[in-house]
Amino acid sequence: MLRTFQNLPRLRRGSLYLRRFHSSAPTPLPPRLRHDGDIVRWNSAITAHLRAGRVGAAYRVFDEMPERNVFTWNCMISGLVRNRMLADARRVFDAMPFRNSVSWAALLTGYARCGRVAEARELFDRMPDRNVVSWNAMISGYVRNGLVDRARELFDMMQVRNDVSWLTMISGYMKRKRVREARELFDLVPSPSISVCNALLSGYAEHGYLKDAEELFGRMQRRNLVSWNVMITGYTQARMMEVAQSLFDEMPEKDTVSWTAIVRGYLKNGDVDAAWRLFQDMPDRDILAWNTMMGGFVMSERLDDALRLFADMPDRDLVSWNTIMQGYVQQGDMDSANTWFRRMPEKDETSWNTLISGYKDEGALSLLLEMTRGGYRPDQSTWSVVISICASLVALGYGRMVHVCAIKSGFEHDALVTSSLISMYSKCGLIIEASQVFEMIMQRDTVTWNAMIATYAYHGLAAEALKLFDRMTKDGFSPDHSTFLSVLSACAHKGYLYEGCHYFRSMQQDWNLIPRSDHYSCMVDLLGRSGFVHQAYDFTRKVPSNLQINAWETLFSACNAHGNIQLGELIAKNVLQSRPTDGGMYTLLSNIYAAKEMWSSAASVRGLMKERGLKKETGCSWIELKGDVVSFSSNDNAHPLIEQICHEVDDLSVLIEEVSSAPRRRRCARGRGAAAPARLDPLPSSRAAACLTAVPALHCPSAPSYSSPPVAELAVCPSQRPPPSWIRPLRSRRPPVHLPSRPPAPPVVDRPPVVA
Repeated sequence: MLRTFQNLPRLRRGSLYLRRFHSSAPTPLPPRLRHDGDIVRWNSAITAHLRAGRVGAAYRVFDEMPERNVFTWNCMISGLVRNRMLADARRVFDAMPFRNSVSWAALLTGYARCGRVAEARELFDRMPDRNVVSWNAMISGYVRNGLVDRARELFDMMQVRNDVSWLTMISGYMKRKRVREARELFDLVPSPSISVCNALLSGYAEHGYLKDAEELFGRMQRRNLVSWNVMITGYTQARMMEVAQSLFDEMPEKDTVSWTAIVRGYLKNGDVDAAWRLFQDMPDRDILAWNTMMGGFVMSERLDDALRLFADMPDRDLVSWNTIMQGYVQQGDMDSANTWFRRMPEKDETSWNTLISGYKDEGALSLLLEMTRGGYRPDQSTWSVVISICASLVALGYGRMVHVCAIKSGFEHDALVTSSLISMYSKCGLIIEASQVFEMIMQRDTVTWNAMIATYAYHGLAAEALKLFDRMTKDGFSPDHSTFLSVLSACAHKGYLYEGCHYFRSMQQDWNLIPRSDHYSCMVDLLGRSGFVHQAYDFTRKVPSNLQINAWETLFSACNAHGNIQLGELIAKNVLQSRPTDGGMYTLLSNIYAAKEMWSSAASVRGLMKERGLKKETGCSWIELKGDVVSFSSNDNAHPLIEQICHEVDDLSVLIEEVSSAPRRRRCARGRGAAAPARLDPLPSSRAAACLTAVPALHCPSAPSYSSPPVAELAVCPSQRPPPSWIRPLRSRRPPVHLPSRPPAPPVVDRPPVVA
């Protein structure tokens, strides 16, 4: 007993340390509380301070209490866990003179919520008496961190289970999209309660198993409002609004959740007017309903309607204010967004994150600094937004600084932050660094797996992408649409025809995922690059009509690569009927004619573009060099070192032709003077940016500075200094060289592919 109280001085020292950071001055105790012997009042004061984040004040009340009971200690542990201060919570736990099951469960839950499952299990194994609450807390910890199989092992060891036990395991399987195992476990429930039925029903609806959901809903002897609302939400997610509306009309009683669910369904399906009519018919509207409707107006770019609705709201909360600011940010009106932000009566981390996300330059970093100075703690969304901005700017130096700050803030293992870091290093061309971040993640989720697979796919490392996909599925993670998009893209980049067809079939048959427009485009790209242009045409005709436009454009590019004029003309007519102002399509059609030396047809297409005032959006690449971001547009003449850059492009093009099978390209015979011969092929902006780092003049201190006008952000060149790794071996003429580019398209063949 005495040994446990030896830790109390450490707790008091910790309270002084915390007060120094959580409040500018110690919070004095109210006189009434100082002389109050009612322990309930003291416990209530501790709870209130901890819920408000005033940890130092809570320690002060705790230290000056005349007496404490087990509830007092449990309040401190739970509050410290809620504030993510596990070390302090553990010190309080170790100093307790006596503990009950709530004490053990509170600390165990804290470890589990912070991803420290091993420490949670060590604590669980030490528990003298385990009741069903303790077992459920440990199972929930495993489920929360994606370790469903470990949770099932513990679940099978339980002697007594309650509804929470069954509900936690079924929900855990559903979160991992392991629907079959969830159904098998549900069949083992002796007498499923309505909450357990709703857990399975919610999983069915969320993952698109509507037939199974309908069957279970029909067999349920008792239904509550949650059951009806889950079915309505499932139908709205599947864009079955007629069925959802019919079920809504059949409901014996409705609450605000029911009304809000159907309104949100119409908003997600783009029918804002129908949602507005239903909103006006609502008998009772809570703050969530108002915010949902206002958010629908903002997402539909009807900010004026959202502002009028905001003015009519009887009560407003932070979500209301943040929604309007999001509308200004979406429109790019950062001045109004900033003014609105300064007008807000109170702010939270979401307010700061919304405003920061609107800035695409160093202004985001300035706001981050202002946020921390204002006493707000950046959360995972803040770091993710700032890292994404650094990635879009290819500002590797800033990105690394933000990475260090995120680590010091305790988010080095957060899935959202690490996924953003992987994407940032990927866009900067640093694949090894991206892989190191991925391997250091203790608890991965689907988002982090997708980020790393996309990195390999983006850089043409198809074999690594496919290996990582297999590793992902073996570890029990279910791929989603983004996963398969990266896998199919990797197969298309490398020409893995049969592997791509296999994964396209597996996506539908094994994982119950319906292909989207981008997946069909990847398959068309894969077929076209493999030489199966006519098969790609037949495949595209079978694509659902509302998803065909991108597939047709992809197929048109394949026709351009293979010089198939007849099929290209046919596709161009189909696309231009849907998009008559698509300047890029006219340009590609003109290029097909020019490649076949059909100059009159090419000129007529160009003339038609000029007559209609159409232009192809200018491509842009940029690179970070000596602390500045230098950008190039296609056919750019503005850089003061353009002559040296063109010489580097010519020299490297010759070397590439010597060590690879790439087709010979025209030389970059272009200079800044009028006497320089005209270049028929525009200088690609990505080559100009890459070769800029190889210009010898840049290694001199007197290299001229340069800043280019803003242009469309279409392509990003990897930010590396000194010259990119694929340039150095070329300069030293040491073949073979593996270039970061797609292989040349093979000739058209007649061997039919295997396509789902």
